[in-house]
Amino acid sequence: MARPRKEEAIDIPARAVTETVRLLAHRDVGSITMADVAAAVGCRAPALYNHFRNKDALLRAVHDAGFEKLYAEKLAVAANTGKDAIARLREGGMAYLRFALENPALYQLMFNAPPVAGLPDNPFATDIGLRLLGFLRASIAGCQALGYLPGREPDVVAFTLWSTVHGAASLMIGDRVPAGIGDRTALATATVDAVMDMIGATRPPAPPP
Repeated sequence: MARPRKEEAIDIPARAVTETVRLLAHRDVGSITMADVAAAVGCRAPALYNHFRNKDALLRAVHDAGFEKLYAEKLAVAANTGKDAIARLREGGMAYLRFALENPALYQLMFNAPPVAGLPDNPFATDIGLRLLGFLRASIAGCQALGYLPGREPDVVAFTLWSTVHGAASLMIGDRVPAGIGDRTALATATVDAVMDMIGATRPPAPPP
């Protein structure tokens, strides 16, 4: 019986996604080849092509894996905050910024992807992106049920909040922050807390007893 090749014991699709993310942390996406990824995975290029038709297909898989990972972190937030809608909204924002800062190259591919065949320009055009947006809208609806953001259109609020955390993430990843601020975690916390303070101020005061 022929001895199985080493690459047959490798989970090539999963490893390819992981190694592509690692390579993206140090190199421009345009300079990474399928041969580079195969070498990083520990397989031959033909074996990689058995799972990904071309580089675009691999980048689509990396893109989707990023959204899957971010959504999983949002679900963990929901599990940890229970029915506390305000805590869920705050911790969801923190999880988002933490993910972006810990995975800058992956985050940039997710939201600023180069032209890739079959990958929509709008991440919310895909089911996986819509799940994240749906999580945010549900958190907003929970806050509105408690009296916060009265009369506000949830879609507009969701866009505003997403714009805020996405802008903060992009500026921090690009090192475009005020001089003297070196602690990105503290800045992320302060950003989310500032937004939550503004949301807290929208709740009408309770009527006197």
